[in-house]
Amino acid sequence: MKRNRTPMTVGIAVLLLVAAGCSAAKNEPASGADAITEQAGDNGSNAGSGEAAGDGAKELQKAHLVEGWYAKGEDGGYFAALQQNYYKDAGIAMKIQPGGPQVSGLQLVASGQADFGISYADDILRAREQGIPVVGLLAGFQYTPQVLIYHAEDKIGGFEDLRGRSVFIQPGVLYWEYIKHKYKLTDVNEMNYNGQLVNFLKTKGALNQGYITNEPYALGEQGVKVNVLKIADSGYANYCDVLFTTEDYLKKHPDIVKAVVQASQKGWAYYLDHYKTVNPFIQTYNKDMAVEAMDYEAEQEKPFILNDETKTSGIGYMTADRWSLIQDQLLEIGGLKAKQDVSKAFDASFLEAAQ
Repeated sequence: MKRNRTPMTVGIAVLLLVAAGCSAAKNEPASGADAITEQAGDNGSNAGSGEAAGDGAKELQKAHLVEGWYAKGEDGGYFAALQQNYYKDAGIAMKIQPGGPQVSGLQLVASGQADFGISYADDILRAREQGIPVVGLLAGFQYTPQVLIYHAEDKIGGFEDLRGRSVFIQPGVLYWEYIKHKYKLTDVNEMNYNGQLVNFLKTKGALNQGYITNEPYALGEQGVKVNVLKIADSGYANYCDVLFTTEDYLKKHPDIVKAVVQASQKGWAYYLDHYKTVNPFIQTYNKDMAVEAMDYEAEQEKPFILNDETKTSGIGYMTADRWSLIQDQLLEIGGLKAKQDVSKAFDASFLEAAQ
């Protein structure tokens, strides 16, 4: 169920990493994807998690969060909560483990090797259909920041204008299946996207999958001008950057779940206003990614995190209607085989309302 991401190159001069599915590609950290950061002391300093942190201090409960990909600005709220000691203040000794191409957060959480993961609503629904009882707790992004990139000189006004064009896309991407179905794109030339943007750059009139937080910045750094079609504008209703756990963990540790969810909300609120102080901290876990690129991410992702709904109801807000709509869209394109009880796929009861 993990969203794969693959490296891409633009010409010879630059190595980029991009997303497939609903996760954005980022540069691989020099320390490797299995690096773990633990917050049991100030700003992630190591201490015995689950132990009292000094005389008179309350005992910290251990929690382990695995990212969907390498450390990046798209998970900025969780790192802000770590950096600002929001988890510790809530009684949690938090470990954050970066993901990567060989790391499946869904598998690690389902097997009990991690307590929390970051995924997407459509992946959670598909995992549950396969008997993996994961539960969404907080939607970091209200809509996906995924895009289809096209050359700036091309005249593309909407998804219906993709007819007859070449699209570089990885097979089986759910939002693409939805777009093809909704806009009746029967004559699109689908080209297998292997992670390298060089084919897109050489193909006039073509489009390429990507993220608004990533590829436009990287291409712009190389002097390549592009525009984008936002997948969110297609009607695909997916929640993204969803914090999740398992039904069993939720039943056994509701106090930890509540503390982690609300500290993460607080972290997101801090990150939106202070990302320039958090991104250097994130970079210590992904040294190959420039802070400037993460700053660009932070600016681009703001409207996906903080909108009218979350301003009123709190960051991470989720509704049964949206989860049901996502399920209906997946059923329509064959992404799910049968309807399920979406009320079991998410639990928004731990979210704190906007102040």
